[in-house]
Amino acid sequence: MESPRREFAEIRDLLKKHPKGMSVTEVARALGRNKHSTGRYLDSMYASGQVEMRTVGMAKIYSLAHRLPLTSLIGTMRERIMILDADRQIILINEACAAFIGQPADEMTGRDIAYIPARDPAIIDLLATIRDHTTEREEVFEYPVLESGGERTDLHIHIIPSMDDAHREVYVIVMVDITDHVRMVDELKEREQQYRNLVEMADAIILKLDNEGRIIFFNDFAEQFFGYSREEVIGESVIGTIVPPEEMDGRDLRLLIQQICTGADAYRRNENANITKDGRLVWVRWSNRPIRDENGEMIGVLSVGNDISDRKAMEIELTAQKDLLERRVQEIECIHKFSDSIDSRITLPEILSEIVSVIGRCWSKRGTTAVRITHNDEIYESGVPDGLPFVFSHQVIANGVPAGTFEAGFGGRDEDPEYMESKERLLTLFAERIGWTIEWMKGEEELRHARDLSETLIETVDAVIFVLDPEGRITRFNRKAEEMTGYLAAEVIGRNIWDIFFTPEMVEGIRSHITTLTRTKKSARIRAAWIAKDGVRKMIDWSNTAITDERGEVTHIISTGIDATRQVEEEEELRRCRSVLDRFLAGEKKE
Repeated sequence: MESPRREFAEIRDLLKKHPKGMSVTEVARALGRNKHSTGRYLDSMYASGQVEMRTVGMAKIYSLAHRLPLTSLIGTMRERIMILDADRQIILINEACAAFIGQPADEMTGRDIAYIPARDPAIIDLLATIRDHTTEREEVFEYPVLESGGERTDLHIHIIPSMDDAHREVYVIVMVDITDHVRMVDELKEREQQYRNLVEMADAIILKLDNEGRIIFFNDFAEQFFGYSREEVIGESVIGTIVPPEEMDGRDLRLLIQQICTGADAYRRNENANITKDGRLVWVRWSNRPIRDENGEMIGVLSVGNDISDRKAMEIELTAQKDLLERRVQEIECIHKFSDSIDSRITLPEILSEIVSVIGRCWSKRGTTAVRITHNDEIYESGVPDGLPFVFSHQVIANGVPAGTFEAGFGGRDEDPEYMESKERLLTLFAERIGWTIEWMKGEEELRHARDLSETLIETVDAVIFVLDPEGRITRFNRKAEEMTGYLAAEVIGRNIWDIFFTPEMVEGIRSHITTLTRTKKSARIRAAWIAKDGVRKMIDWSNTAITDERGEVTHIISTGIDATRQVEEEEELRRCRSVLDRFLAGEKKE
């Protein structure tokens, strides 16, 4: 069989010499060809726009087309397009489709779609499937092409029965590559499952409220903590179930819940009394974030809580040490507020302005305080009274190079040297954290669009969270962990936890704990000392949970930590005070 390209060329040359047109019989006679095959070639050329046809009596007269060929219109389209006649033979195919099948377009024109020698068996199956779906009805379906080399292409196929200009049946097949879309959907499903596992396995209270303060989600930990099942609380108001109407000091918690449900920034963090099903009063620190629909309208609140009952009890018991504790509380609150100021949803200048304001307020109750940050020739100040010197100044380093300065001045009080030394250490830490914030914000801009609910949830929890593999290597490390340890996630990911945060004598115990978790597959709580990057020792209360796959094999260990350093210090201080009091009372008795 001669190549169709040669036949088409001979017909075009012949019609150029006869601009008034020729019948099928005349063309076949002039070329010395069979009338039937010549008619099929002319039909294909007509369908592809290369010739025009008019009827004179019973004869069809063909002449060269003077209109833009259909192939020129669709040839450059990215979609894979071909047109079949009533016998399922290809009368038009664009380059994108031909390249996907793996045969030249001219070689496939005029051939039955089921007998095209495609480059891969999977494509041959595709063509057979398309042929089976060419019926009188329009067909739309999705089809995965799994090639022998392992490559997968997902197609959205639209088969449109139609008629050409001569009222002959044709089938227009349009194939759109939706591989990326299918992969994205699969990834979203996988991430959704990961989010669900994280929410249910996280050692923290996680609940959702609607705008009226009714509970619409209640995780496993919340059930265990409060003693209520989901069925008992879903749809019920938090007031009267897990939140009492008032606290012991008379604070109206009904008003607090109403304000939280407005999504106001002032209530993103709050601590309040809660009540369990058996009537126990507990204290919870909540992190609240508004939930919005696709139109940006607020439809509820996501609240993540950590039990701080022990800490509250200790604060009440140590009221007698008010002055000393107030200093420490001010520093801790300053650190918390400093951390809360770092938010990827606002700009770096806004963050630096907020940091200046936060630090300026930290010591304002004890006298005049002034704070100034210089970055990129911009100055951010909390207000500098005349004559108040900056007694503290530290260079801000970002990405290993100077990025500005951090300065602070104090007036109106005399501080003891020990406290000033502690304050300077904290200010030095702030200067380092400001440099880290500048680095982080630059990195955050690049990563902002890649974040998902998983990271949002992890960063919402006001606790250290990291994830280990069964060998003790760190695979996730949240922002609170970075702030507490001084290490960036990039510095610890992939490294064994005992190589970074623990002294040599502690390593064996940590390894044994991880081995026990992977063997028993149960949750466990421990208190352990961590060594931060700057050498500071911190006591952390850990809740560790082993995550298993469908075979029961441990794949990850999720660890949630609360800084207990302050609690340990306060316990020690309480014991010291009690000892002093005991000795004092003993002395009075002797007298």
